[in-house]
Amino acid sequence: MRISSQQIFNGGVNRLQDLNTQLQKTQQQISTGKRVINPSDDPVAAARLLKLDQQNAQIDQYQRGIDLAQNRLEQEESTLSDITDVIQRVRELTVQAGNGSLSADDRKSISSELKERLEQLAGYANTRDASGEYIFSGFKGNTPAFAQDDAGKWSYQGDEGQRMLEIDTGVSVPISDSGKGIFVNVNSASPSFRTESSSQNTNAATISSGFVYDQDAFGEIYPDDLIVKIDASGNTFTVTNRTTGEDLTPLSPNNDYTSGDPIRVAGVQFEISGAASGDEFFVKSSSKQSVFGTIEKLIDGLDNQVKGPASASISSNFAASASGAIYINGVGVSLSGGEDSSDLAGLINGNQKLQGMGIEANLDDSGNILLTSQGEDLNISAIDDSGPPFSGTLVTTGASDTDLDTSATPPILAANFEGGQEAYDALVADSLKNLDNAQESILTTQTEIGGRLNTVDSTRDFLSDSSIYTDKITSKLRDVDYAEAVSTLSFQSFVLQAAQQSFAQVSQLSLFDRI
Repeated sequence: MRISSQQIFNGGVNRLQDLNTQLQKTQQQISTGKRVINPSDDPVAAARLLKLDQQNAQIDQYQRGIDLAQNRLEQEESTLSDITDVIQRVRELTVQAGNGSLSADDRKSISSELKERLEQLAGYANTRDASGEYIFSGFKGNTPAFAQDDAGKWSYQGDEGQRMLEIDTGVSVPISDSGKGIFVNVNSASPSFRTESSSQNTNAATISSGFVYDQDAFGEIYPDDLIVKIDASGNTFTVTNRTTGEDLTPLSPNNDYTSGDPIRVAGVQFEISGAASGDEFFVKSSSKQSVFGTIEKLIDGLDNQVKGPASASISSNFAASASGAIYINGVGVSLSGGEDSSDLAGLINGNQKLQGMGIEANLDDSGNILLTSQGEDLNISAIDDSGPPFSGTLVTTGASDTDLDTSATPPILAANFEGGQEAYDALVADSLKNLDNAQESILTTQTEIGGRLNTVDSTRDFLSDSSIYTDKITSKLRDVDYAEAVSTLSFQSFVLQAAQQSFAQVSQLSLFDRI
């Protein structure tokens, strides 16, 4: 076998290059701290490292999601705490409003602060997150959760969507709550209602939130809705049960319409302003009442509910045609026949039981009986199971939805007149219960948020542990063993140096030296 000088030279150079490459690789491992720099360094380890890197990237993504979820939930929790503080202040004002010694000016002052608190409540309910979206609007993040209509009533504008965020494989948490579920669908202490203007109305007529002043009367039509329509003349209105079609229009003149004046029907009171002939409005019964509606009705009651005794007027055309009785709050006033209104007033004032109830009768200049009750409601009836019925002419008017008229066809045999003080006290009591229900709804949501935050925290801990475990495995596969690498580098340097010296000696040999 013949070996040329060129072959010897090329072989030596190639060997030196290989040794130098190995030395540079070891130096690179030491400088980078990584054992596997290229897939060819360890194909099996490289494949495993790729999967581990993907797992780490996914963990990082979930960690960012966890940070977002925590920020959103903590913001919602903080906002609900602020709203609870507002409702608590409203509750204190409501308790204050129930003080029987307050004057009309005092109630107006409380009403003014309640209006400010209502605006503050709406501001919190329309809180935005860091990205500018409304946190209580469901999926409609760009729409304010609550908006005010022309009548000043606050209504929900969002949807019932609840946003979810995946914070780990198969683990998702809600990061929002619908304002409808928290603030609108609140259980009402008693059957309540909300008012709406028909979309077919051609002008800017408005209807107030109103309030229930006679729960028993309202209970007779609940859960049906009412349609209030302004007549063609524009001076009167009709009321119809939307479900049954029954005519519930109060007797004249209680169905007269004047813009802004209170309308009392079926136990509820509200005001319609700016209406024209043909305009329609709806009174929609509900077992739920929004916290906004509760405060609005309380404000309406403070501004418009007259605190005073129950009162009724018995027309001067009263005449008893035969022996019988009129029953007032269950107490019979016996009549022999032929009595007029003056006689009836005297009989009422001479009845000790009625006197004990604080019921008094006075005659006006026209001979009408003005009947008042300082304590209880007034219930006047022409018939009772315990005694003889009334026979003759009996017409009553006053603060009732259905005034008694025995001459009507068919005759109206009984009517109830609720006192302003009792209705006012009932409004305050129901408002307190409804505010408590609203706080309970918020507290329930806060409890749920606390559970979600616990899930977020435990998931964060799990992902942190997973990340540490993944990093540990990655380190074993990728990181260099410095002691081994330094030892290898020293050995490779020695081999390279020896090879260089050998090559220097060998490269000087030539066949010409043997000639």
